[in-house]
Amino acid sequence: MELIVVVIVAVLGFGLIFFVLKRLLRMAIRLALFGAILLALVAGAAAWWWYGPLGDSPNTSNRDRGGAPARPSRTPR
Repeated sequence: MELIVVVIVAVLGFGLIFFVLKRLLRMAIRLALFGAILLALVAGAAAWWWYGPLGDSPNTSNRDRGGAPARPSRTPR
């Protein structure tokens, strides 16, 4: 009789541990995915801030000015 009780308790304990570990693994995967997305967003924001045209650098002050004058068209002689 004691053997049956021990086996039943062991099977229930193993099932409980298996259930908890399965949920823990799912939660860890979701947390890792969320962390990867958050890291990508932060890296993108940092890259946009680093390379973005927020400041007025000396090279961008004359953006409205046209380029070099066009070459005159060739007219037949």
